[in-house]
Amino acid sequence: MSTDDSQKGEFERLLKAFHSAQERGDFEQAESIGVQCLVFASEEAERNPTESLRLVQEAHEHEDAARWEQAEAAHRRALALAQAEGNEAMIFKAHDDLRSLYAICGTADKALQEARAVLEAARKTDMAPLLLMALGGLFQCHVMKGDMTSAAATAEEAVQITPAEKMYDGQRARALLMRARCRLEQGQVSQAEHDLEVAWRILAPQAKAAMLAGVQGSLAVWWEITARIRTQSKDFAAAAQAMGQAVEFRRTVSQLPQLEGPHKQYALARVLQDYSVALLAEGKVEAVTAAFNESRNIQQKTGIAIPLAGTA
Repeated sequence: MSTDDSQKGEFERLLKAFHSAQERGDFEQAESIGVQCLVFASEEAERNPTESLRLVQEAHEHEDAARWEQAEAAHRRALALAQAEGNEAMIFKAHDDLRSLYAICGTADKALQEARAVLEAARKTDMAPLLLMALGGLFQCHVMKGDMTSAAATAEEAVQITPAEKMYDGQRARALLMRARCRLEQGQVSQAEHDLEVAWRILAPQAKAAMLAGVQGSLAVWWEITARIRTQSKDFAAAAQAMGQAVEFRRTVSQLPQLEGPHKQYALARVLQDYSVALLAEGKVEAVTAAFNESRNIQQKTGIAIPLAGTA
């Protein structure tokens, strides 16, 4: 057996062990194996760097320095390479990287265009995880543009197509959170709370798995939607408390080494800004200043400006 075959076999063994731990609900073991997978993938990338990986790394370096045009150009070259190779999975990733870039830069129309291309590529792969990721990105773009009707349709599709196997529970929770957000916007509070309850049963047992970015990010979203519900009922103290929880989960995600680029910092800055608004409604002026200043400092360091609510 060649070294490459041996390495591939070891990675597949780790992936199977990871899914097995998830299936039996052993989330501490799943997190441990997940870290091993990340280390393995990182070391493999260093041993066998590809042109595609080099371009993605170049793009992330430009993003970290707020060189947005250069980042876009690098992502475009990665897309052209994937298209030349006919690699639908890499075409999916390149379009999704562009979607994420346009989203943090506030160019909603371009982000939506890329999100649709991501979805088209995902459908061609016939891979459920990629399709669900694509729907999640498209949902975010619809919300960004204020098109909650399209967002609701996207969320419902994600809920309906999520496979029943336990290994898809994380993506099931994310789909339910998408639908909960839409139901709340539509005034269907009890239905939104039901989706939150089901998602919580999936996510809460995994809350301590700090290295699992998807879980931590979903828990942040769970608390953000809960804060919106509390705000609607004019329980401003509970809303601020919920947003504080969202901040802590976003802070955890922002510190994860496997996530490159400024996107994790953008998410933290955004939720901190929302937290400052919730604190203002509660009347905690000093805490408002601290949260708002932390958000502003992150925005200044990353070169990303997040519009204040009502000014976008």
